[in-house]
Amino acid sequence: MNYPLYPAAPDRDPAEPFRNLDLAPSTRPVATIDSSPGAWEDVADPMTLTTDEVIERQRERFGGVKVGSAFFGWLTATATFAILSGIATAVGVVLGLDVRNPMLFARELPLDLQTVGWIGAGTLLVVLFAAYYCGGYVAGRMARFSGVAQGIAVWVWTIAIGIVIAVIGFVLGLFDEPVGRDLIGRIPLSDDLLTIAGIVAAVVVAVVSLGGAILGGVVGVRYHRRVDHVVDDE
Repeated sequence: MNYPLYPAAPDRDPAEPFRNLDLAPSTRPVATIDSSPGAWEDVADPMTLTTDEVIERQRERFGGVKVGSAFFGWLTATATFAILSGIATAVGVVLGLDVRNPMLFARELPLDLQTVGWIGAGTLLVVLFAAYYCGGYVAGRMARFSGVAQGIAVWVWTIAIGIVIAVIGFVLGLFDEPVGRDLIGRIPLSDDLLTIAGIVAAVVVAVVSLGGAILGGVVGVRYHRRVDHVVDDE
């Protein structure tokens, strides 16, 4: 289009120069494909997941009680208890303890029977706690997740094996003669008090062993969490 060199006359229509302009090119409508609702909800880029999210997904798939790991934890606890008990016995012999009759220990050292009893009970509980701590730790390290559950499973293995051994012993008649009858007969307590003392001792032993196994399982699992977060720490 050509525009005049000089201004148009004052009485000329001002819209006349714009009436012969070319129209703008028309555009065709572009078809779009709408995705179905929820089609992309389950799609996630693994590179955008945080370490905690990855660990949580692994826990959902591989968490829970691992019977095999708990069994090897029980084996570790049993072996550790035997080793520590042997060491404690050897130390007692060096100090003058008569293994056949522990009460003779009080006759050679300035200790009364009650003190000797508390020392023996405390040593037993320490050995028991350490042994089951090691067993729970092994189970937790092997299973990687659910440390508390692995520790409880180690303790349950102990109960199960104990029941099996007890059944075999009764079948073979190994418990016809009660163990420690002579020693119990020398304790100046009534039968009711002995029963109560036995129940309390069993509860204390169960709590100590279970607590050690659970603590060991938690610590064993925590090692893997430290490894998982090593990139985040750097």
